[in-house]
Amino acid sequence: MGWASGSSLMSEVIRSMKAEVDSKPRRRVYKILIPAFAGMDCDTLDECRGEDPVYDAELDEWLKECG
Repeated sequence: MGWASGSSLMSEVIRSMKAEVDSKPRRRVYKILIPAFAGMDCDTLDECRGEDPVYDAELDEWLKECG
């Protein structure tokens, strides 16, 4: 898989989790997934903004910590 598709995969995860998982556990999962995706050279996670405010908040927190 090329990481041009990383944001597509994350979007699918976000949609699935948003439909099935409450916000606190979703945030904990995003806290794990965001750095895992980034650690594997996925640099398109920003493309997923707007799909879930919980994801957006965790991405902002991770970016703040990184930088």
